[in-house]
Amino acid sequence: MASTYSTRLKIELIGSGEQANAWGNTTNNNLSQSLEHSIAGVYTKNLGASSSPYTLTTNNGPQTQANNEARQAAIVFTGHSSDFIIQFPAVEKMYFLRNASSSHKITARLGGGGNTFVINPGRNVFITTDGTNWYEIQTQGSDWVTKTSNYTAFAGDKIFANTSGGAFTITLPATASVGDEVRFLDLANNFDTHNLTVGRNSHKIDGQTSDLTVATEGAAFALVYSGATYGWKLLEK
Repeated sequence: MASTYSTRLKIELIGSGEQANAWGNTTNNNLSQSLEHSIAGVYTKNLGASSSPYTLTTNNGPQTQANNEARQAAIVFTGHSSDFIIQFPAVEKMYFLRNASSSHKITARLGGGGNTFVINPGRNVFITTDGTNWYEIQTQGSDWVTKTSNYTAFAGDKIFANTSGGAFTITLPATASVGDEVRFLDLANNFDTHNLTVGRNSHKIDGQTSDLTVATEGAAFALVYSGATYGWKLLEK
């Protein structure tokens, strides 16, 4: 009976009576590659030469990391110059994923058109899937980023805005979902001299169809998206 392969990790399952005098090699390869990669493998995927959507490799049995990317415990995505869709196999699995881009999103998609999970630039996430849906286990959370010139924010951003060199605009995300948050802090206590403008990017801010100008020294506040009617609402006033 020929070997078969497990559904989730593609581990080689030796058929009964097969591989006489060779089964030890297969077992060792399963342990040193298939299992070790799935438990402790950290794989960097450079997307610079790939097109979106990109399907992770899933070859059977013991393989190099490049030949079974979906089996890895952790994947770091680099090199993409645009937002990217990564297609994962629709089977149960847990991952640590990092989007190393500073400006482009990664969308993890199950199969050709299944459930998706968006990883914003510079974010690390622990997620798991039951083969149908993604579930977030734990995230590092957004690190605070310092901005000194015009910038388009992502949901979850926490921004030290330093206007000491002059006023500038931080534009809210073009696409927003209820509960998305963006935080702002006047890093140099300079908003009164050089104002910060929060660009609404077609969404309302506090129910108004105008940008928000912040002119209070030392201001620290957050905006949360409430839906189309009232748009972004201030958490602190």
